[in-house]
Amino acid sequence: MFGETWLPLAIGLLVLGSVSGQPVLTALGVLLFCAGAVARLWSRWALFRVEYQRDLAEHRAFLGESVALSMRLTNRKFLPLHWILVREEIPHDLRVPEATIEPAPAPGRVYLSRATSLAWYERVGWRYRLVCRQRGYYRIGPTRVRSGDLFGFFPVEFQEPAVEYLLVYPRTVEMAEPDLPFKRPYGDVRSRERLFEDPSRVMGLRDYRPEDPMKHIDWKATARRGSLQVRQFEPTITLHLVIILNINTLPHSWEGHIPELLDEAITTAASLARHATAARWAVGLFANGSFPQSDLPIRLLPSRDARQLLHVLEALAVISPMATAAIEDLVREERHTLPLGATIALVTALATEALWLALASLRADGHRVALVWVGDQPPPACPVAGVSIHRARDFLQL
Repeated sequence: MFGETWLPLAIGLLVLGSVSGQPVLTALGVLLFCAGAVARLWSRWALFRVEYQRDLAEHRAFLGESVALSMRLTNRKFLPLHWILVREEIPHDLRVPEATIEPAPAPGRVYLSRATSLAWYERVGWRYRLVCRQRGYYRIGPTRVRSGDLFGFFPVEFQEPAVEYLLVYPRTVEMAEPDLPFKRPYGDVRSRERLFEDPSRVMGLRDYRPEDPMKHIDWKATARRGSLQVRQFEPTITLHLVIILNINTLPHSWEGHIPELLDEAITTAASLARHATAARWAVGLFANGSFPQSDLPIRLLPSRDARQLLHVLEALAVISPMATAAIEDLVREERHTLPLGATIALVTALATEALWLALASLRADGHRVALVWVGDQPPPACPVAGVSIHRARDFLQL
């Protein structure tokens, strides 16, 4: 209010004092004019050559870990600042012990506030711990720096637009039950010498047998030798686990989602991926959720790369609760990209008739299929032969 009225008020006192011959009013007008002018100039130069720096010690963390956040404020001029306020915008889901937190206009955001004073050519700094209590992809910043004159009549502010991001991996837990299809990749076969055959690596020919598929017949060799010849392929010991995650927790997407069920499904998928990676499986992930600022479903083809588990955990960390498609549609679209003989683990809190049909198509393609049920409700009966159902809470220490 004073910032808008000081000049008219000072002029009014000067005029009134001159007309009435009251030197006290004139002196008050002069004093008010001088104080307002000094305050105005002070405020105009308050944030000149004031620098703010933020440093995030890590940009990736696991659930429950703390990440150091450093804030530095520097006044690179002769003019001191009697007060200056820093407001660092952070997500509400990150807890900051022993800090002043204020609500921010944006939903799910708060201000980490700190007020101080700065002498000429002085630098001050603070260090906080960001406690990662929820998986996600978090933006740190922007930052608002506010200061002004000695009396606070003319506050000024600038915004530091630079932001940093912190990715918090989802929780993973140990598998408690040893008798799972993911832990029995060989099924009931007695010999492990030839688990799967790689159709891209031909090692020779042999005579045809009644159990051989017609697509393995080499017709040119058959014509040369006068008898049916079948291509033999080199065996491969690479085992594939493809995790398909259904992020829908309610029958209709417009109903929203149940955060507890979604977190349990993500934890289950992350734990399965970690276990399979430890067993040297090639792990892949498909989900009907999307990466930030994208509307495409998550699609990570199976790989034994050393960083594949991190890629899977990163995808699960940033996945949003808004589904890009029905899970059965995703299965139908991706079934032809799955490796031959892969084990499929579909993690879900919902089961529909369309989903059973999609799982039946995976069985028809020759995959080992298991539905992993999340939630405290008993799992449904499976109408598809060869598809096993497992309750996540029975074999994971959730």
